[in-house]
Amino acid sequence: MLLKYASCMARFPQSRKKTRRVAEILSDHGSSFGSLLRRASLLMQLEQLLAGFLDPGLATHFQVAALKENRLTLITPSASWATSLRMQVPQLLKSLQRAGYPEINHIDIRVAPLFEQPREIRKKRPLTPAAKQALDQMSRLEADDEE
Repeated sequence: MLLKYASCMARFPQSRKKTRRVAEILSDHGSSFGSLLRRASLLMQLEQLLAGFLDPGLATHFQVAALKENRLTLITPSASWATSLRMQVPQLLKSLQRAGYPEINHIDIRVAPLFEQPREIRKKRPLTPAAKQALDQMSRLEADDEE
């Protein structure tokens, strides 16, 4: 058994490359992995920025897919969301340019499944006066029962 292992070691000699820590690889922006992380970070920043410019209901139904040259590509899961996004493109371009991205001069909208399912944002509605009154009466009744 030892001979079999030794022969494997002979066929595949250990690499003479310098070993690096994971933190070094992640922070090395000159490496291909470092540039990939920078690119992913830029796309995430753009997605968060765009989501802030949109209505909360629409903001959960798109993702930034790519940035090539001066074109930003957004994906959305349905044609109806794509139409809503397309209507917002002129305002989004102006907002992006004001936010420090003057090089982006075109936004493409594509229909494709999103990587994550959109999270529904529930809007909080104020209680009606009748509902407030009913809750107050219920709390008074509960207080009277405890005495």
